Amino acid sequence: MKLRHTFTMVLSTLIITSVSGEETLSLSSQKQHYYEFQQHQIDASYDKLRYDWLSPITLKASSMYEKSASFGTKDTRQTLSAGIAQDLFRSGGITYSIDYAKTKKEADTLALNKEIANINQKLVNAVLTYRKNAIVLQQSDLKLKNAKIEIFLKRKQYEAGDIDITLLNNALMSQSNELKNNTSLRYALIQQKYEATKLSDISIESVTIPTYTLTQKETFLTDGWDIRYSQALSQNAAQQYGQVKSAYLPKLTLIADTGYQRYDAQNVPTSDYRGNFYDAGLQLSIPLTYNGSATSQEAQAVYLKQQALTADTKRQMDALYNQTLALIESYQQTIRITQDNLKFYDELLTATKAAVNAGYKAGYDLQTLQNTRTIEELEIKINEINIQIQLSQLHYQMRHTQEPQL
Repeated sequence: MKLRHTFTMVLSTLIITSVSGEETLSLSSQKQHYYEFQQHQIDASYDKLRYDWLSPITLKASSMYEKSASFGTKDTRQTLSAGIAQDLFRSGGITYSIDYAKTKKEADTLALNKEIANINQKLVNAVLTYRKNAIVLQQSDLKLKNAKIEIFLKRKQYEAGDIDITLLNNALMSQSNELKNNTSLRYALIQQKYEATKLSDISIESVTIPTYTLTQKETFLTDGWDIRYSQALSQNAAQQYGQVKSAYLPKLTLIADTGYQRYDAQNVPTSDYRGNFYDAGLQLSIPLTYNGSATSQEAQAVYLKQQALTADTKRQMDALYNQTLALIESYQQTIRITQDNLKFYDELLTATKAAVNAGYKAGYDLQTLQNTRTIEELEIKINEINIQIQLSQLHYQMRHTQEPQL
């Protein structure tokens, strides 16, 4: 397609921070701090899950006084110990636990980056729409100038009896409609300023937006946030399935205990004992449960469902890319048509200027043509911004690395 050759790959506007995080320098400082905290929280959760399979060391301290009712013996026992029951083998469950921590961190980080990209897209969309409406407002101002000229001429013609009141009334109605449109555009500009203020500390006039270009489809479908997130969820579900399945298989546990014990026998002093003790051993266990198979099948169903959702996401992203490309090409076609119209207006302006200089035409005709040509010229800028809006939407749907900041 022509547009594929017209546009080339471009660098994004945002730098990727640690763990592939989207840069938020264009956003408000409060939002930046919030997302930094969210990333720290994800990292902390990863560290917790990564070592969750390690059992804690249990410290115990006890002091007991015992008296036997049968023999009348009395003794005191004091113990300080440290023990552990650590699984050495879980039929793959330990590996699944570590891999689950990794895939969960990846999924959570992708979700966070996608959220940041969406907010940046809102800011960029507000800025580009503001610029587009500012140009549309210029067009509206020029249309009002033409409307005033037309009303002036129609009024003269009506007063001379050359036309009826209908044509003059139509000109007045056209001006009224354009005045309403002009008012709406001015309000839209104010509204877009407010939208940008919600997202950034930088004024909408000061935000620098780069020129976006088309990303190749293959790259878009590989690095798209939705696709990558869905794939991460599939991997996460696979590890969860492995964890659940391994929970109902044999496991080997190391059991160890060591410490210091003091035993004082008041009736038989020779039985006193003070010293260290320890014990260690291995325990092999096989859980037998009625719902093990059902629980495993449930986890497997979640994994298979997520795989299907990943395939659906890829199809949706493919359709989005094609739809956006078609819309961009329609804007490109509009620009080409407008460029042809400008050539025609240039010819008319040359002829009209000559006629005005020769006294055959009034200056109103020349002024109207000049305003109309400027309106058409601004139409090209509007469609160029429309293209940038569409390209920016594709841009923020995917991950970018090592790119200049906004």
